[in-house]
Amino acid sequence: QNFIRDTGLTGRFEEYPKLQELIRLKDELVSRTAHPPCYLKCDLESYDLKQLNCKFDTILIEPPLEEYSRTYGVTQTKFWDWDKIMALDIGEVSSARSFVFLWCGSSDGLDLGRLCLQNWGFRRCEDICWIRTNNKNSGTGMLDPRAVLTRTKEHCLMGIKGTDRRAHV
Repeated sequence: QNFIRDTGLTGRFEEYPKLQELIRLKDELVSRTAHPPCYLKCDLESYDLKQLNCKFDTILIEPPLEEYSRTYGVTQTKFWDWDKIMALDIGEVSSARSFVFLWCGSSDGLDLGRLCLQNWGFRRCEDICWIRTNNKNSGTGMLDPRAVLTRTKEHCLMGIKGTDRRAHV
């Protein structure tokens, strides 16, 4: 996977002028209307999400999973199990029409992440698979001592709540 070709958007659609135009229009729209990302640094074990008193249309969740701790050799011993992640009140802070992106690793997180989405009132619409590539590093720093092979992919489940209407250009 270190040799995946044609990953840049600039030359990918040279033969498809309509797709190039669509990408240009999207970039223009995003630059005009996008709000800068915001975040709140807090301990979610003790913070009540209802205190935010607002609704979000896009939520990104990257939980501190044991899988990540093992993979990257993190010495942090405080990680969450899936029951604790599922207990987050994401439904309370998500608007009626919204998206959630849940990074769930590459092992048991796929099934448990789908249960979280369902529990929060979302339906899974995509499974985004990220394949790590690095030409300069053979991957020796990311070995799980309990694994036979080096883990090179992670999944991000995308959930949707409500209806999504898209305008056709």
